[in-house]
Amino acid sequence: MSDASPTPANSVLCPSCGLTQAGGRTECSRCGHPLHPAGFIYRREANGTWSIVKDIDLSKLAPPPRVQKKLVGKTGGAIILGLILLGAALTIWCWTLRNRDTSLEAGEIAKYLDHPIGRIVPRFELQYQRSEWDDLQVSGKCNLPDGTALEVQVYSGDLLVAVDYPVTVAAGTFQTRPLLQRGKPFAPASYRLRLRATFGKRWQPPFVLLVVGGRGERLEGSFVHRTERSSGSTLEFTEDFTLLQ
Repeated sequence: MSDASPTPANSVLCPSCGLTQAGGRTECSRCGHPLHPAGFIYRREANGTWSIVKDIDLSKLAPPPRVQKKLVGKTGGAIILGLILLGAALTIWCWTLRNRDTSLEAGEIAKYLDHPIGRIVPRFELQYQRSEWDDLQVSGKCNLPDGTALEVQVYSGDLLVAVDYPVTVAAGTFQTRPLLQRGKPFAPASYRLRLRATFGKRWQPPFVLLVVGGRGERLEGSFVHRTERSSGSTLEFTEDFTLLQ
C-alpha cells in the first residue's frame, strides 16, 4: 500500500520519505527529517527522497522591517521654530530701517533741490583741432559737474554747419566727436562755436541736478539765462575761432 495518499488539511508530508503524518510533529516519524525547515530549498530524488539543493535560508532575504525614526524631537523643533521667527523679525526690522533712511534721504534731496546752497559761475577753456582729413574736433575744460550734457554747435555766419549732442563732461573736461561741415571737410575760415545746456529733469541726470539745483538755481553769470515760464536754467556760451590753412 502506497504512502502517497491524499494529504489531510491538518497533516504534513515529509519532504524526505513522503510519509503523511500529523501536522503538529516537528520530525518525520519514519526518517527523522525536519518537517518544518526554515525556508530551505529541496529536490526530490529518483528514489523518492528529498535533498537540500542549496543551503540558503530564504528568511534572511526578506528586507528588515522599517523603523520610523524621529528626525527632530520636540525640543529641536521648538528651537528651529524660534530661529525662523527670530530671522523673520530681524528681516522686518532691517526693512523698516532701510525704508525710513531712504525716505529721510529722499526728503533731504528734495529740500536741497528746492533751495540749493552756494553758487557756480560757469567757465570754459576751448581748443579747436583740425585733423589731416579736415574734420574738426572741439575739446575743452569747464567747472560744470561731471555728467553734464552739453550741445556743441558750429556756425559759419548764421548757418549751422555742425552739431554734436550729447557731449558729456567728465573730470572737468569734454570733447566732441570728429565733426564735418555739413558732411564735407572743414575749410579754412572763421566760425562761431555755441555751447548750450539746459538744466532740468528732462535734460540732465539727477546727480548733476544735485550739484546745480533742480532747475539750475546755483548757476550764475552772464552765460546763464532764466525765464519765469522756463522749467530750468539755460546756459549759452559763444566764441569765435578761425581755422588756418
